[in-house]
Amino acid sequence: MAHSTATGAPQRAAVHHILTTPSIAGRTTPHLTEEGPDWAGILDEVATMSAGQELLVRVAHDLSEGTSLTAVWELPERLGPGPFSRVVEALAMCRGEAAWVVADMPPLAAAA
Repeated sequence: MAHSTATGAPQRAAVHHILTTPSIAGRTTPHLTEEGPDWAGILDEVATMSAGQELLVRVAHDLSEGTSLTAVWELPERLGPGPFSRVVEALAMCRGEAAWVVADMPPLAAAA
């Protein structure tokens, strides 16, 4: 898991955005380098994280490494509003929509 497939700046920024989510930042930021995440160190931290915190790490890993450790159903079921928004923002960043944030979106009922 040492090699990153997320070579583009948007993907790197998205992975960093997730790994600096306040609930996990204290445990993940020491493992962020200019070359990218030290996945071995971050995955060691996962052993004592909550299910939601561990889910954030898996999402970041999937974006960085091109893996599929995360089932989509887990996102709305296991993440609170703040971390969920952070993941959605990161996905938008991967698309090159860095300025887009969840708060900019109209409620689904209004958009229909």
